[in-house]
Amino acid sequence: MRARGLFSIFLLAAAGGMTGAHGCNTYDASLLVGDAIERPPAKGGVGWWSKPDARGCFSAGRPRPEDRPAPNGAADEGPIVLAISSMRLGSLNEEGVVDANAWQDLGLDLDGVCTASETCLSEDPPPSCKAGASQLPRDGRYCRDNTFGKLEYSAALVPQVAKKYGLSDDAFNCALCVGHYTFLIRITGYNGLPNDDRVRIDLYPSPGLEKPLPWSCETSEWVNQPCFTPDMPWTVQAETLVEDRGGPNLPDSKIFSADAFVRDGYLVTELPEDTLFWFPGYKGVVVAYPIRLQQSVVVGKLAKGQDRVWRIEDGIIAGRVRQRDVINGFRLIGFCDTNDKDNYELMTTFVNDNLDVLADGRSDPDVPCDAMSMGVAFNALQATAGKTETVAPLVECVIPKTARDAGAEDGGAPDGAAGDGG
Repeated sequence: MRARGLFSIFLLAAAGGMTGAHGCNTYDASLLVGDAIERPPAKGGVGWWSKPDARGCFSAGRPRPEDRPAPNGAADEGPIVLAISSMRLGSLNEEGVVDANAWQDLGLDLDGVCTASETCLSEDPPPSCKAGASQLPRDGRYCRDNTFGKLEYSAALVPQVAKKYGLSDDAFNCALCVGHYTFLIRITGYNGLPNDDRVRIDLYPSPGLEKPLPWSCETSEWVNQPCFTPDMPWTVQAETLVEDRGGPNLPDSKIFSADAFVRDGYLVTELPEDTLFWFPGYKGVVVAYPIRLQQSVVVGKLAKGQDRVWRIEDGIIAGRVRQRDVINGFRLIGFCDTNDKDNYELMTTFVNDNLDVLADGRSDPDVPCDAMSMGVAFNALQATAGKTETVAPLVECVIPKTARDAGAEDGGAPDGAAGDGG
């Protein structure tokens, strides 16, 4: 069967699963203890911020700035730098297996409306925006909003499409492991305790380790190899720095929040509007899909292990992606009507039919939805910042040249794409 036929079947099947759920909500009686709702495990977007909504449905919710703890005057721990080490985008479950329902366990209840979630027995409340199709796409478990995760699952089902455009969770996570790219997270002003009312977060896109590990990402055998360690220096994308110098003592980033906090061990921050979340570079066998976030929030359990290494575990990045930015992201990895017309039309139809939120954060059932909700899981490990490196931007409707095409000798970047900034 041709890729077009496969992609059509899976997209239509996924869309049907979204709308069909409105007619039959299921409910797990194990959620109840007497007349009270039992709290589900704290993971995948469920945490201290989660609680039953006004209709009695347990909602993953989202942390708010007003949830910050009281000041305690403790001493500063000093800068902590971490690198994202793994992610789940919506197609893989916790065991790393492709799962049609994996997206349901990732993300936050961004709009405060529980739409046809299988864990909610009550009648659906008014939608947060006007659906583009016959009905608004259903929420995940505990009212999580994550239609982008469903799109990612649908694309991953078609190997011809996934491989051509780099839509592969396995290859993406291999690139994080061996050091082809990542995001560095610097935490400053933190007291090192479970509660801190104000810390600063700086994000640094990284084009990879100065010396990436040699494991091949062409097959899944990489999972049997060790990943990067905290002492290995990562390059930093020069264009995102406020000063032209690298690590280990990094200057501030242009992507930052000075208003983050830590509560009950969870780091909480909101990202600046229109943040471009792209893992930069062309050294891996796949180029990362670029996504531009609105009304986004990051939460993750921050702790120092017995090995004295800092980690973020059970991290969630959740937000809204404008319709035009979802489609433009595909165009920037070369998925366009000019080179794949049939599949491109199916993709745009899927996106337009599955918009479920408003990009500006409002709730108004009379205003057409203009964005997709997103929730991805991540872990991060303490890391070392190294040299700066320039990165060529993606070019619309051009499939990026990667290490698979160019060979590992020159890193796979287009001519003039990367240079050592010192």
